[in-house]
Amino acid sequence: MSATSNLRHSQTARPSSPHTPQQPLRSANTSFASASSPGSSFRNEDDAIIFEIGARWLRAGFEGNGTPRFGPEEMRRAADYRGWINGDIGAGPLPKPVNAEDWVRDYELWQPDLSEIDLGLVEDKIERVFRETYNQYLLTDAGTSRLVLALPALMPHPLLSSLLSILFSRWRFPSVTLLPSATMSATAAGLRSALVVDLGWAETTVTGIYEYREAVTKRSTRAMRALMLETGRFLTRLASGNDDAQEESSDADISVGFAYCEEVHEYQDLPLSDMAKSVEKVILASQIPECDLDDEEKSIPLLVYNSLLSLSPDARGTCMARIVFVGGGARIPGLRQRILKEVQLLIDRHGWSPIRGKVVERQRQRLEELKIASQTNTPSQSPDGNISGTTDDEKEKSDPSKEEPEVDFVDQKLRRQNKDIPVPVTGILREIESLGPWAGASLVTSLKIRGMVEIEREKFLQYGLAGATRDLEQPVPDRRSGLRAGDRSSWTLAGWA
Repeated sequence: MSATSNLRHSQTARPSSPHTPQQPLRSANTSFASASSPGSSFRNEDDAIIFEIGARWLRAGFEGNGTPRFGPEEMRRAADYRGWINGDIGAGPLPKPVNAEDWVRDYELWQPDLSEIDLGLVEDKIERVFRETYNQYLLTDAGTSRLVLALPALMPHPLLSSLLSILFSRWRFPSVTLLPSATMSATAAGLRSALVVDLGWAETTVTGIYEYREAVTKRSTRAMRALMLETGRFLTRLASGNDDAQEESSDADISVGFAYCEEVHEYQDLPLSDMAKSVEKVILASQIPECDLDDEEKSIPLLVYNSLLSLSPDARGTCMARIVFVGGGARIPGLRQRILKEVQLLIDRHGWSPIRGKVVERQRQRLEELKIASQTNTPSQSPDGNISGTTDDEKEKSDPSKEEPEVDFVDQKLRRQNKDIPVPVTGILREIESLGPWAGASLVTSLKIRGMVEIEREKFLQYGLAGATRDLEQPVPDRRSGLRAGDRSSWTLAGWA
């Protein structure tokens, strides 16, 4: 028998006893692991667990992963209509109309306005959602791994204190690291400076970030909560056959289910023209003059423009070319492009001057008329009777468009030294895509970068938030002294102060 036949016989012959076939080794890289199956990748016990917490939902997963293990995207898959078949979603009208505020209160963890909120109930909700996330999705014991929280910097102190109290008292976390969600959104987009527009549930925040530092933050109550209420009122009028009725007040009762309204709002069962009316009224506020808007209810384009106006010229030119939209409202079709167009119209109308008003507009119009009159070629008679005018050479010299630009020797020297460095894009409105705050926090944590706000268990249980210092920044550790970033005698709240 030839060598070839022996080889074929050895390949086709069955083994004499059952055995497990050899498989290639799996990769231990968790960055490309599937977020849906818990056992699809290996995980080190030292990996931190990252939570991104919002007013209605949270995302959770392990550091180094590109997507969270649990989040609002995993709550229900596309084309999953089991809730509709079983009648749990409530496709029909409610048994009786309910108040608008009561209609949304059961579907949110908290509200920014804490005047009428029971913090004890909020703590119970947070405890329940953390326990279910650990037991059903993360499949690990709470308190055994380092915890990282991605939170908005405008979170109220009583709410932040309640959140940390629950985590430290119910579970034995050694420390909790806080990371600002706006900065993490810019990091997930690969940017050091950006203007992050978070179209969230309870409020919309616009944060100007320059070199990983929050330079300006502005907020508005025109967010998804108000848009959901407006959609609920519209569906109520539609169900009652009174679609052409006048707009109702904010305390009007709603007779459709919240889950049904959210389903219609998410998957567009309504025509886009009907949805655009609600967006025009709530988000853009195009029918309301600027002087009639309160500081906390500015339209989103005006909020973006005012945020850019508050920045220094250098930071403004950098941030306006790196606008990042995050949040649930960023998924509304055409909303981001509409906001950028509205901001461009405000820039063309007002420029970068914060001074406005009818008097300023009249002065600006008078200056434009004088400028046009000075550029005309009509001759005028001098007092001595001679006709005076400007020659072509004089007009060419006085034309500002033909003047040579001023030479900046510093820029020329920098360009000669750094010929291969690309020139950054500045001074134009441009949108940049981002993977979101959770992905940015996962990237930063996987790089083993210690956060500015690291709260230790014993210090917080002893002093609470009152134990934090007023210093916004901690001194950089010296390598020669042997100190590490975690060796801190005191801790600070940084941007949360």
